[in-house]
Amino acid sequence: MKIVRAERIPLNLPFYHHRVARAMHRASTHGERVWVVRLESDNGLVGWGDDLGWDQYWDFGGPPPPRPEVDHLVGRNPAELIHRDALGFAVQVALLDLVARDNGVPVHALLGSQVRDRCPVSWWDIDMPPEDWAAEARQSRRRGYTSFKMKARPWRDIFAQVEAVAAVVPPDYKFDIDFNGFLLNQARSEVFLAELDHYPNVGMYETPFNLNSDLDGARILRERVVKPLIEHFSDPVWAADCCDGFVVLGGVSAMRRDAALAAAGNKSFWLQLVGTGITTAFAIQLGSVLSHAQLPYITCHELWCSDLLTERLALTDGYAAVPDGPGLGVEVDEKAIERWRVDEREPTPKRRYREQKRILRVRWPGSGRKKRVWAFTDEVHYQRAFYAGNLPPFEGGVELEVIEEKRSPAFRKEHARLVAQGR
Repeated sequence: MKIVRAERIPLNLPFYHHRVARAMHRASTHGERVWVVRLESDNGLVGWGDDLGWDQYWDFGGPPPPRPEVDHLVGRNPAELIHRDALGFAVQVALLDLVARDNGVPVHALLGSQVRDRCPVSWWDIDMPPEDWAAEARQSRRRGYTSFKMKARPWRDIFAQVEAVAAVVPPDYKFDIDFNGFLLNQARSEVFLAELDHYPNVGMYETPFNLNSDLDGARILRERVVKPLIEHFSDPVWAADCCDGFVVLGGVSAMRRDAALAAAGNKSFWLQLVGTGITTAFAIQLGSVLSHAQLPYITCHELWCSDLLTERLALTDGYAAVPDGPGLGVEVDEKAIERWRVDEREPTPKRRYREQKRILRVRWPGSGRKKRVWAFTDEVHYQRAFYAGNLPPFEGGVELEVIEEKRSPAFRKEHARLVAQGR
């Protein structure tokens, strides 16, 4: 079998709801641009892969980066290439899909011995106001989810957020709270996590601070909090035995290696492979052969209006059945791909949004009617100031207000003042 055609297809795939678009556009995270890889072989088979691409941060300004080539795959035997992580995740998945289809077996048969026939998958959202997270939790339950990975940020009241979501979900629905290091150190993390431990729905804590930077502090924190402590896999963290589980991501060979080390230490992990239903189908195939891939996987595919499959991946009680058909075991919706296909130079809605002006204000509770306020024009400035210790950490009652561009002189004056201050 030889590859006769290789395509990398750019899409602007809309988010499924305006509250998601509103939060994703504001935040320092990915947008609507999805890249689909389509590989066609000389025997008429097609393999598919997708990812957010090398240019996901083009949304934040600047010219588009050069497009990575896939033409060099033409004429090659895909079976020779399936373990080459350097080719990129989407290409690797498409190669595996193609080879498995050619052999009439599911992808997992190329990766190891199957240990489970259904895999856990989690809902995911960036930080949002409490009422929006509650609405997302309701939607997740309608789609069969039983866990929710939440992005905790110091400009939100995480306790108010947790309480709002807890009010709309059953006791066995779990929250996995990702701080992305914003708690900064062991002492501060201990204070906040000890309080969160009392909430029955809270399931795990991810990266309260950078565990790699303080392995001894990580061990102390692990001993003093009740809920499991999770960190992105690294050799130092693994060797230090300072957390309860891992986040595993990357190329296929790298993930299998990290998964083997996690299993050797009897540590559970989740696969974090962000993309559409194509990526999610692969995550389920891979997770089905990894003994310790027991924590709910993060793929974020529910963010978009389409998962690019003719039939959505169904979840029952938080688990997705592992497809047993050839390849990824799913049918890609080529009509959806053509519908959302764009020229690669076409800006995403997120980029268009970020080209506009806005003022963001963080308000902390103060005495009487007076509140402390810190204004800025982009989240990156807040993060820089926070990590420098110029702003208070997570506090009860903190709020984020977003003021979109206005033509008023007052808005223009304040915006210009903030820009001049580097905020």
